[in-house]
Amino acid sequence: MISQTTSSKTVRFKSSPKKDQFSTVLRQRMNDYFRENNIARQGNWEMFLKTILAFSSWGTLYYLIVTNTFSSNFWLLVGSFTLLGYINIFIAFNIAHDACHNAYSSKQWLNDLMAYSLNFVGGNSYLFRQMHNAHHSFVNIHGIDVTMETHGMFRFTPHEPYLWYHRFQHIYTPLLYALAGAHWALIKDFKWMFGETSIGNNKNIQHPLKEYIMLFITKGLYFFFTLVLPLMVIEVPAWWIIVGWLSTHLLPGVTFAFIFQVTHVYDGTHYPMPDDEGNIENNYAIHVIETTADFSRKSRIGNFLMGCINIHVVHHMLPGICHVHYPQLTKILIATCDEYGIKYQENKTFWIALKLHMRMLYNLSKPDAVVPEYAPLSPQLVEG
Repeated sequence: MISQTTSSKTVRFKSSPKKDQFSTVLRQRMNDYFRENNIARQGNWEMFLKTILAFSSWGTLYYLIVTNTFSSNFWLLVGSFTLLGYINIFIAFNIAHDACHNAYSSKQWLNDLMAYSLNFVGGNSYLFRQMHNAHHSFVNIHGIDVTMETHGMFRFTPHEPYLWYHRFQHIYTPLLYALAGAHWALIKDFKWMFGETSIGNNKNIQHPLKEYIMLFITKGLYFFFTLVLPLMVIEVPAWWIIVGWLSTHLLPGVTFAFIFQVTHVYDGTHYPMPDDEGNIENNYAIHVIETTADFSRKSRIGNFLMGCINIHVVHHMLPGICHVHYPQLTKILIATCDEYGIKYQENKTFWIALKLHMRMLYNLSKPDAVVPEYAPLSPQLVEG
């Protein structure tokens, strides 16, 4: 599980004037939105309200758990741990994610501080910034998009070597998604810190000593407060606490994994591969549109709870913009795509997105699965 699996190849996008024209127009229109409405690109009152809600909810529930408020009933205690796991996801989606992209605030020190909220819920903000930025830059590119790397456990791309058990992946994948949260807390960060020398186009990485120290300190604090202290102070059998700790990660882990996965691995996406020189024959913005799909875009509750992770296309194009602006920016994106004959991909509900995700898992469970590398080019983007 700690072996190196990423590619040493350096990848770049090879665009054209017509494709660049689309990107230029889109960028200008989005810039005009902020300028004409006199709106800051980073967080506003909604973002700060979410922060207060998230940490006050976590603190209140944690206090009730460790003061034995729910200790009279096994299922009540396990349910409270599970709810704590969902609050962790809320913090990761709404606060840590934006802060790691420097989109939480215009003040860098505040972004850095709030990025540590990912450490607070069991992750590592330093590694997430490196891995997630690599994912942003190389969506669905086998060997360089770190979210496609699975040690052969899953087959998320048609370029992943086929193994016999992949024929069952559409059955076992949702079950293993439940381990995503625990895997992140226990294994993933250590794997990327000690087992990989390449993350995306960043090769021969040498991590600062302070980041090794922070990794162990913050992981230690996470396990102390979420497992060791409850074992010390909650007056129930130890196995109740252990089941509760696992429940913090299991159902929330499934939820977390599905929300991210359905935006890139679905029936309708594309999997471009670099040529021998490392070139991707596409413009980056169009590459994102061809490999990414939004879902439940018009659900205000969904947008609020998921930190607009479900409005994913604009996020990939403008990761430094706070998620509270995504709904309006996506309207600009859709209009510009229509003008240039580019297919914007969207699923009206999460359940439709989930169905398409499972369909792609089933497709890739077959050794002869074929998925297009690029979408057909619209007439507006063909060079004259």
